[in-house]
Amino acid sequence: KLANYSRSWIHSFNLKMADSKSDEAQQMADDAFEVEENEEMAVQHILSLAKMPTGVSSMALTKLDLFKCGLSHLPESLPDVFPQLEILFLFKNEFREMPAVVGSFKNLSMISFKSNNIKTIHHDALSSQLRWLILTDNVIESIPETIGRCVRLQKLMLAGNHLKALPDDILNCSNLELVRLASNRLERPPIALLSLPNLAWVALSDNPFLESVTSSDIVDAPQLSIDTETIMAGDELGRGASGITRKVWLDDGGSKYEVAVKTYSSTITSDGNPIEERKASLAASALSCNSLVNITGQTSCGSLVMEFLENFQVLASPPSLKSCSRDVYNDAISLSSKEAHMFVKKLMEALCRLHSIGLAHGDFYGHNILFRRMDRENLVVKLTDFGAAFFYEKESDYGELIEKIEMRAFGHLVEEMIAICEQPDDCTYSLQAIADACLSESSRCTSFNELCSVLASGENE
Repeated sequence: KLANYSRSWIHSFNLKMADSKSDEAQQMADDAFEVEENEEMAVQHILSLAKMPTGVSSMALTKLDLFKCGLSHLPESLPDVFPQLEILFLFKNEFREMPAVVGSFKNLSMISFKSNNIKTIHHDALSSQLRWLILTDNVIESIPETIGRCVRLQKLMLAGNHLKALPDDILNCSNLELVRLASNRLERPPIALLSLPNLAWVALSDNPFLESVTSSDIVDAPQLSIDTETIMAGDELGRGASGITRKVWLDDGGSKYEVAVKTYSSTITSDGNPIEERKASLAASALSCNSLVNITGQTSCGSLVMEFLENFQVLASPPSLKSCSRDVYNDAISLSSKEAHMFVKKLMEALCRLHSIGLAHGDFYGHNILFRRMDRENLVVKLTDFGAAFFYEKESDYGELIEKIEMRAFGHLVEEMIAICEQPDDCTYSLQAIADACLSESSRCTSFNELCSVLASGENE
């Protein structure tokens, strides 16, 4: 009887185990089906949000803009749905992590997760074909070492995060030309980054390692009586991330004249903190350089009152998605070699003055340069927009690197000047010597003062 009971119990136990395994297998199948169903629903949701041009299927789409869609995750199969995707914008969503799936797109070269709530970057999210990465205005605490994979990276936008340092693997990003690191928590200068051979535009303001660096040239502008209503009624001259500039008529004891008033925003921009821009603008104006914008006063709310630049035109348009880090020039703009030489001389003087007080412009581009032809023999040039500017210690271990970086930006502009010259001559050849001194790795020229000597020798030949 005992043996029969044992056999019966074992048989019953085996049946229960079989049922249990069957239930577990069924549960796993149900879970897999649910995951697959959720994945399909997520894909369909993305497709419903994507505003695809008529007649273009997801298989052929190259740009996907999902602005403010409340997204916090991306489906794993998305690279199969958009196999040709090159540009992905996810501005103002709800991501906590830059997901691994973005690293699986084979053609994705430009990614923006600006203004999410990203704290971490998955190590597989960074791929070798990336050219332009925008992570401005998040809470990122560290960059993974896999940033070293991004050998084609040209623009890296990281302003307004919580970064305390950068990995040394950034040294592999030898094609990096523009970096925005303002308003982070960098405790030391990022020497590895600043040593990159092609870096030409960098913004570092509002970081702890620069807290004690300032300039005695910052003189608060006199307060002018211009009410907010008058400013708001003025014609808009320009609008950027850091604020709006308007034309306003100023009454100075019976005589009226035009001024430009810039009202600053209170939010962190892609370049940095508008408060830092305001400080840099005041310091630049105090240098009394003809090629820097003169600030005549300020309003009670902190707006800066500047000279009004009438009949000036901008030298170039900002970089396009295609040109990435280089300005776009209108075919209608051309210069004589003499005009190009005047441009270079005036701008070199401005940069020389700025760096003499340890102030880097950070965004030295044609789209920030205004000019006015007085006649074929003379023109007025103005370097504007100090949104990316920052003060640095000239005698520090990184000071020479900062100046060399801005010299590369200057070298690129000189080459662009040469490219839009009507006809090359001896004057343009001397400008090429300036560009070479700025851009050649073998050049021993490390400061704008030395560069002035190169220009002078070219003029004497």
